[in-house]
Amino acid sequence: MNFIKFDTIDSTNDFLKNWVIDNSLQNFFYVYADFQTKGKGQRANVWEAEQGKNLLISFYLKPNFSPKKQFLISQIVSISIVELLETFNISGVAIKYPNDILAERKKISGVLIENIIQRKTIKHSIIGIGLNVNQTSFCNLPNATSIKKIINQDVDIELLIVKLSSLIKNNYQRDEKYISKQYLKYLFYKGKKNTFMTDKKTYNGELIGFDPNTERIVILNNDEKIEIPVRTIEKAEFI
Repeated sequence: MNFIKFDTIDSTNDFLKNWVIDNSLQNFFYVYADFQTKGKGQRANVWEAEQGKNLLISFYLKPNFSPKKQFLISQIVSISIVELLETFNISGVAIKYPNDILAERKKISGVLIENIIQRKTIKHSIIGIGLNVNQTSFCNLPNATSIKKIINQDVDIELLIVKLSSLIKNNYQRDEKYISKQYLKYLFYKGKKNTFMTDKKTYNGELIGFDPNTERIVILNNDEKIEIPVRTIEKAEFI
């Protein structure tokens, strides 16, 4: 068995974190549910989803590599979700750092990664993914969208899981240079003039690069290359 399904669960991430303590799990083992009562997003936000209408899933990985490379997991998962959405001919899919996925400039998916580090090694990685699939009303989330809202038809969620699992497995086997190149390709604001605002300064320029090791973007402004730590960016807008 390489997965478990629940009708209702508090959190697929919490279940896997607790389960891995007493069980030996293989890479890409996953847990999914029709509904989560305590679904979580980044920065302790709640992930809201209607019963049975969205993809709510957590994958297990045993990376066994240095914590310095933990952002690589985020990159792999992010580009896999983008590639999944592109199979529906959805245009303009992008990654908003670190791993929110946008479609038509609206949020369609979020990722929450929780790593367990032992002896300076990532021993266990729990990857929670929420993807809006067949839900079409987002009363409390005006900036949200779903696959159905875009393509105007229902989607088989279990078939999505098979496709996503395969994409994550394939990208997990690829070299780091390829993953970084793809992440930059899909990074929001790529290749256009933007203004990037931090708490200290405002920068104008075109996003031309991203360093996954330092998590800095590189922008070009009048032939000058400027590096900005992505975590310091409070707002970014097209010029």
